Amino acid sequence: MEEDIARLGQALILTEEEEVGVVMPVGIWHSDSDSGGFHTVGRVLSHKSYHMEALKTVLQSALNPAKGMTISFIENDRFLLKFFHSVDRDRVLDSGPWAFEINLIVLAKVVENDNLAAVDLNWCDFHVRIHGLPIGRMTSDIARFIGEKIGRPHVLDQTKGPESCGSYLRLRIAIDVTKPLSFDGVG
Repeated sequence: MEEDIARLGQALILTEEEEVGVVMPVGIWHSDSDSGGFHTVGRVLSHKSYHMEALKTVLQSALNPAKGMTISFIENDRFLLKFFHSVDRDRVLDSGPWAFEINLIVLAKVVENDNLAAVDLNWCDFHVRIHGLPIGRMTSDIARFIGEKIGRPHVLDQTKGPESCGSYLRLRIAIDVTKPLSFDGVG
């Protein structure tokens, strides 16, 4: 019995030829590639299927890029938005979150060497308002502390100090969409 298991285990070991894989020549890998656009990968958070052409039509209309964009559907319910100008891509990312048929659309900026299947689409940016703070406590440190309790804060809207927002702090926070929101408060 042990001999049979050892023999089966030997069959699972790769030979030297199988271990090599593909070796990319340095000249090809490092050559200047012109992908010709500014890319964003996304997916719709839904357990139900949706009509891809309807999504394409809605995205073209809602995102309304000034310089245009193309939409390609890729594996694992992901799609690729190719913008022809960085201003359009950045506006779309900064203006979110977006939705399709009441389902959240998660978007992530893609750079040239990213593997589209490996881009993390579990985080989505939200604008969050923090109410009820005394005016003297509307500081960047407090905003960052509270933001870190919710997710990953990356833009604090305090260009002119607390008075620019009035009675609340406004933050842009990446929130993990795979976890439920906590309503216990911060503290």
